[in-house]
Formats: sequence, structure tokens, C-alpha cells
Amino acid sequence: MNETRWVDDFSEAWAREYPDTADTSGLLLIALLARLSLVIEAFEADTLQAFDLLPSDYDVLAALRRVGPPYELAPNELYTSLERSSGGMTKILKRLEAFGFIERIPDEADRRSNLVRLTAKGMKVEEAAFKAFLSRTHEFLQPASREELESINDSVKNLLTLIDKGFRG
Repeated sequence: MNETRWVDDFSEAWAREYPDTADTSGLLLIALLARLSLVIEAFEADTLQAFDLLPSDYDVLAALRRVGPPYELAPNELYTSLERSSGGMTKILKRLEAFGFIERIPDEADRRSNLVRLTAKGMKVEEAAFKAFLSRTHEFLQPASREELESINDSVKNLLTLIDKGFRG
């Protein structure tokens, strides 16, 4: 569907159904963001399909990679930073461990718990997936200049702060 036409149809329909409502721009923005979220989810799933990874799998591999050597975190640090439930994180970690992408190692600071560490195999697949994301992102955002992308990034950060503040109080 033509995105411009969809936006026009959306706005016209609400204006017709609620003629006494002067401003639906906030609602339109939320609808556009929801639509963008679906597009991004499809992009992530499509990109990761070649690696037999789910977006939630890659989230964990990328989080471990971003912390730097020795590429390990406690499970609670992972589920807190990725905003997942403990049970959901356990399921993801079992899947990644079965693939050999992570390993659980004893936590020297707390012998009652384990740390999650990225393996060499996990490092290799994370790097390949990262490069695929980067390449595909450059491909479809190529018409925008670096300055335009930086401006969009700043606007989206501001928008996220505004929405998060309004949502979480």
C-alpha cells in the first residue's frame, strides 16, 4: 500500500467520523509509529532469517558484544537491559546455548549464579548479522544524506523521550 495514501486515508477517515475533533495529529503520529514498528520487525526478521536467528536472539548476542571483552553479563542484567521477563530470557538463552552461541560460566563474584558469555561461534554469527543489518540499512536509507539521518535520529530521540515521559509519568 502506498504509505502517503494510507496516511491521507487515515486522517480523512478520522476527520469525517469525528468532525468536532480539531486535532488528531498526535493520534496519527502514534499510528505511523506503530506502522513503522511493523516494518522494522519485518526487516529484522528478514535480515536474521539467513542466520536462523530471531530478533530476540540477536538482541542478546548484540548486548553481549556491546559490553566488550570478555563479552559476558549476568542473566538479570540481560533481561533488565532488554526489557524481557526472566522466563522469556531463559527461553532465549537456552536456544542460544543449544546453537553454541553462548555459554554459561560460574560467576566468580557470586558462586551461586552464572554469567552468560558470548562464544567464538556466537561472536562470528553476531558479527555477520551486524554486517548484514548495516549493509541493508545503508541500502534502503541510501537516499538520505548523513546530515538528514542525524537530524532524523535527533528528532526520534526527542520523540522517544517525550512519549516515554508521558507514558511512564
